[in-house]
Amino acid sequence: GYKRSAHARLFGTGDFNPATRCTVIVAHPADEIVGAGCLISKLVDVAVVHVTDGARDMGEAKAAGFNDVASYAEARRRECLTALAFADVSEDRVVEFDVPDTTACECLPDLTKRIAAFLQQSGTDIVVTHPYEGGHPDHDATAFATHAALRLMQLNGLQPPTLFEMALHPGNDEISKLPEFLPGAEGETTTLVLDERATELKRRMLECLRSQRRSIEASPLGLERFRQPPEYDFSAPPQEGQLHYEKFDWAPRRSEWQSRARKALNDLFPSSKTASQSMQNSL
Repeated sequence: GYKRSAHARLFGTGDFNPATRCTVIVAHPADEIVGAGCLISKLVDVAVVHVTDGARDMGEAKAAGFNDVASYAEARRRECLTALAFADVSEDRVVEFDVPDTTACECLPDLTKRIAAFLQQSGTDIVVTHPYEGGHPDHDATAFATHAALRLMQLNGLQPPTLFEMALHPGNDEISKLPEFLPGAEGETTTLVLDERATELKRRMLECLRSQRRSIEASPLGLERFRQPPEYDFSAPPQEGQLHYEKFDWAPRRSEWQSRARKALNDLFPSSKTASQSMQNSL
């Protein structure tokens, strides 16, 4: 029979994809709204995984108007659930891994196994996650763990879901988020241009994210971009020169991130000649 391309399955209208199950795996609550809110609203069967709690430290909590990190994390979670309800995603379809913000690279093997188990249990057909591009250490860790989870599924004789990435790169101001991929990687990019109705729906979703107001107001509204990932070597930095997150004192340096990634690859895929090659070749 006629097999629709992965792009057609993801981006066709909901009427054509009632059977496509999509899981959106993001580093922080609200990443999925900013990067893929319109897409999520078009999908019929979607689950969302938040890897971290999105509450970095007391300074960030105070700047958002909260007296402690825990209440800031809870507010981010509740805001997200309210926003996702506009896209018909109910609370029971949202999974919190509750890793502390900025520390996702410290638990890569565990994160990989949790994602693999979730994808297997949910019968996911398509996954949307972050690209590996040095924008935020938690974004890169989420990309690593999602790619590694698909590799684990394959090694266990399971058919892994098709993988897409959403464009969501931090702007140089540390506040805005841009619907762009780092230049350099080739490949088909699908751009969703939001019409008036979609723009209004996304605006309503974004208005729910009150604690993220500064970031939302600094970020453009109107496009969402997706692509299938290029081949990544997670044992090497995603780009030459200083990574975006290395500009900030709260983030790990690339050397720390890289050593954790290499150790995780060896822990997860001990028999591979070079674990990173094995991941590359399999996907």
